[in-house]
Amino acid sequence: MKYRLTYDFGSGSVKAALTDEQFTLVGVENEPYPTYFPRLGWAMQKPEELWQAMCKATRRLMARTGAAPSRIAGMAMAQTATTIIFVDDRGKPLSDCVMWMDGRADKQAREINRKLGEKRFSGKNVLAKLLWFLQHEPDLVDEARYMLDVSAFLFYRLTGEWAYEFTGSRATGLVDLDRRSWDPAMFDLIGFPRRLVPDRIVGSTERVGALTAQAARELGLAAEIPVFGGCTDHATAMLGTGCIRPGDAHLYIGTSAWLAVGTSAFTRAPGRMPSPVEGLRYHFYDTDSGGSCIDYLLQTYYGKETAQGKDVFAEMDQEIRQAMKDGDRENVLFLPFLAGASAPISNTTVRASLLNLSRGTERRHIARAVMEGVCFNLRWMRDIHAAQHGWDPNFLRGIGGGMSSETFVQMLADVLDTPVTPLQNPRFAGNLGLQACIETGLGSKEGFGVLDRVVQCGPTLIPRPRLQSRYDRLYALYRESYTALEDMYRKLNADKK
Repeated sequence: MKYRLTYDFGSGSVKAALTDEQFTLVGVENEPYPTYFPRLGWAMQKPEELWQAMCKATRRLMARTGAAPSRIAGMAMAQTATTIIFVDDRGKPLSDCVMWMDGRADKQAREINRKLGEKRFSGKNVLAKLLWFLQHEPDLVDEARYMLDVSAFLFYRLTGEWAYEFTGSRATGLVDLDRRSWDPAMFDLIGFPRRLVPDRIVGSTERVGALTAQAARELGLAAEIPVFGGCTDHATAMLGTGCIRPGDAHLYIGTSAWLAVGTSAFTRAPGRMPSPVEGLRYHFYDTDSGGSCIDYLLQTYYGKETAQGKDVFAEMDQEIRQAMKDGDRENVLFLPFLAGASAPISNTTVRASLLNLSRGTERRHIARAVMEGVCFNLRWMRDIHAAQHGWDPNFLRGIGGGMSSETFVQMLADVLDTPVTPLQNPRFAGNLGLQACIETGLGSKEGFGVLDRVVQCGPTLIPRPRLQSRYDRLYALYRESYTALEDMYRKLNADKK
């Protein structure tokens, strides 16, 4: 038996999965790593901690499965993209990894937008943050050999090859999507040296190189295993949910949350992403806080139950169902912007808020409001998409840890007024998509069409018409609340960045 080894690097952990040729999961290991928030709006990780997490997860996975490293036919990884790591000529990090949720570069984004004569970039975009480094860390920029994202950093660590993967390179804002190459005009726009990115941009199914002896020793694997390009987390999620045609759509609820819808339209519109599937792109709308809001809820309001070892997710679900029986007794609203916002609005100073608390508000009402707030934000994205492109998806599938809660999935279906179908294993979609990249790279004749056969869906949750009027009313108030508070967030938080 031959195996495939895939890594899905998320915002807080890496998921290493071992599968066989039939896409059957043999084993999976998750290894967390910390995120550091040294200043308001900043979010950083340690590149070496990412590598060590990869090594720990791999060694544990191989030990628990008993699989022979020599039987691994290929490796691939996904990453959160829009990350920045400056390295020297040996691949040693000269900086921390600046994460996708880092919003330090508002001022620089405004400078770029003025030059362009349009509002295209925000303080969370890589291009704006590169200008920030040019202005605030010029010595670091001068010293660096390359500016890499997480995948490119790990490609070198694994294979000794300098390369970006195409869907990840798109996130830099420095790439011409049509030519699939670096765009000199974008480097000139901010004065960023072209020498700081590797020449090579590989495809998702392309072989980057082979595992070096040194990397193999650290990972507990065999040398010379082929390493394939893989893709960004949302690109591999498109694959792993079987979204391989125009009109296919999925939702993700992890640390962040997003909506993605396949399209055949090849335009340069913001939020239009390249898929590994030839001839396909996808509309992409992401919010910085999705499942992280649920995590915050549990840490803040369910700490005692967590310490007692109770199933806090089951208890929270039960309380939310009780709160729904209360009807409109407590109309609490939650704005889910713990880390600012990328979509449906771009705002690095906005923060989360609970509104309309009373002395009668209980924990279950707050839990319900938090879940509804995440759902309302996804509906806002859906409405933006519907206004421009219509809304009649072939299907709407769900992945990520949030899909483990049937209460949450049902609420999504109700708020979006659209049937939602979670995958049977909603946490495994990224690794599934990555294996499709490996199989295609190894020469499989099925290509990405294999996903029609191997993606396994759970039961579909249908919207409940009796709740529609309530959610329509609260959603309108949710939108109105953000508008009313937008300037207050700016006054409270702009000076802290």
